[in-house]
Amino acid sequence: MLSQEEERKLLHNAAPFLQDLMRFALSTGLRPGELFSLQWSNVDWENGVLNVFAAKTGKTRTVPLNAEARKILESWLLGRKNEHVFYNHGTGKPFVDLKAGFALACRKAEIEGVTWHTLRHTFASRLLDRGVDVVTVKELLGHSSITVTMRYTHTNLDSKKAAVANLESR
Repeated sequence: MLSQEEERKLLHNAAPFLQDLMRFALSTGLRPGELFSLQWSNVDWENGVLNVFAAKTGKTRTVPLNAEARKILESWLLGRKNEHVFYNHGTGKPFVDLKAGFALACRKAEIEGVTWHTLRHTFASRLLDRGVDVVTVKELLGHSSITVTMRYTHTNLDSKKAAVANLESR
């Protein structure tokens, strides 16, 4: 999981197009393959959601768009040249793999052990830290079982104390 400071440094050291993809991943929790294959037909502007097909599970899930994700989509819509949401403006083709650019941003930011999947992990962990129930996080991530989602939960003594304090008589 990225700390707020690591996120700031990573975004600061990434190319502008990569910043957009990173911020979008942090706002939606999409898997890298889902991010790179996202098409405009998957964007439901009226309902403010993405309809994401997960090749990994073979299922489509609905992911609500927050203000940050919507702003990024609106920006990329202005330069739309094809059905893919995110694509290389030089070639017009969708991104396939941005590991090198991501790794360069990490090196410049002087952070280690961060991958595209870390952004997904950060999305899930932040939701859980803010009190979102694990079933909702499971559905947003498109996990097949709650067991998979449990990998994203972290022992948090403060959360446990607060939970137990809820039992106290008022």
